[in-house]
Amino acid sequence: MKQHPQSLLLAAICLGLTACASHRPLTDEAPIKAPAPAPKAIGKVTLVNSELGFALIRASETPAAGTELQARTAEGQQTAALKVSAEQKPPFIIADVMKGKPQVGETVTK
Repeated sequence: MKQHPQSLLLAAICLGLTACASHRPLTDEAPIKAPAPAPKAIGKVTLVNSELGFALIRASETPAAGTELQARTAEGQQTAALKVSAEQKPPFIIADVMKGKPQVGETVTK
């Protein structure tokens, strides 16, 4: 039986594709994770009442009550964890101080 060169070439291509499809990397490397998104600035601390534990924030958006925010220095260092209260009068929002000590002028991020 005489074989045609095209059928040999087709067989070689099929074997090659099958071998490539079943190839796995030799090492079990952890998948690459995307970096965490940078905090989004939404406003500035305009007043802090340490006795009652809240901060008044002039905000560019009005987050829903219960939204967690952070007060940050100009260098990006977090100084306080805040939680938006239901009391709001845009562009001002009130946030309860959950942890830390926010300062007037600090940036508030989401």
